[in-house]
Amino acid sequence: MRFRPRSISITSGKGGTGKTTLTANLGIALGALGKDTTILDGDLGMANLAIVLGMHKCELSFLDALTGEAEVKDVIYRNYGIKVVPMGFRFEDAHEVLTKVKRERVEEVIRELLKQTEFLLIDGAAGIQDATIISIAAAREMIPVCNPTYTSLVDAYKIVRLANILGSWTRGIVVNRTGKAADLTPDEVESFLCRALGALPILSEIPEDPKVQEAELAGVPVVVYEPDCEASVAIGNLAKLVAGEANLPYVPYEERAVAETTARLVRALTGRNI
Repeated sequence: MRFRPRSISITSGKGGTGKTTLTANLGIALGALGKDTTILDGDLGMANLAIVLGMHKCELSFLDALTGEAEVKDVIYRNYGIKVVPMGFRFEDAHEVLTKVKRERVEEVIRELLKQTEFLLIDGAAGIQDATIISIAAAREMIPVCNPTYTSLVDAYKIVRLANILGSWTRGIVVNRTGKAADLTPDEVESFLCRALGALPILSEIPEDPKVQEAELAGVPVVVYEPDCEASVAIGNLAKLVAGEANLPYVPYEERAVAETTARLVRALTGRNI
C-alpha cells in the first residue's frame, strides 16, 4: 500500500539547543523502526547536518538540485539506513542562489523527495530568519526543540506562534538536555507551556547524557554509538511517538490540572476519593 508522506520541520528559537543532533538521531531511530526516512538540511547558514552524520565528502547538495545543476537522485545520500540531503558548505552563495531559483523548480524537487520517502525531516535554521520561515512553511508539521531555561522556552514560544501563522501544525515540543543541572523542572516547563500555548504537550524530555558528547567526538550519532544510553532510549521513544506507534506518555498538563482539581473538590465535599 502506498504510504502518505509526512513532512516535519524540526526547529529551535535559538542556536545551541541540540536541534541538529536530535534531528539526525531521530531520523536514524525512525529508520530503525522500518520507516523510509529522509533528512533534508534546511539550514542555509550553518549546514551542520552532514557533519553530525559523519558525511564529509558530499560533492553535490540540495542547492545543486534547486539550481538544476543536479538531479534530485544525485543529491540523496544514504547513511545509517536513512536518506540524507545535505545543504553543502557554500553558505555564502545560498542567498544569491535562492534569489535565482524558480518556484516551479522548488516544487518539483520537494515533490520528488516526498514521492520516495515516508518521513521527510527538515532540519531548520535556529531563530527567526528567512531560512527558518522557509523550512517551517515547507512542512506540514513542526516540532520545536528547546532547553529547560526560560529564555529557550520564550524563543520556542515565538517559533510556535510563527508556525501557526504559516499554517504548520505543532504536535508538541521536545525539551532537550534535561536533568539536575537544568534551570527549570519538568513541571515548571509544562506550567509555562500551558500558560503560553494552552495544552501543547511535551513530546519528549531528552536527558543530558555524557554519551552524546562522546558520540559527537567519535563522529557517530549517539543512537548508533550507544543505543542503550538514556538519551538514545528517549530518542527511540520519541521516534515511536512521531511514527504513531506510541501514545503520549502522560496526560497533558492542562488536562491533568483539571483532573487534580476535580479530585480535590470531591474529597473536600464528600470525604471520598474518586
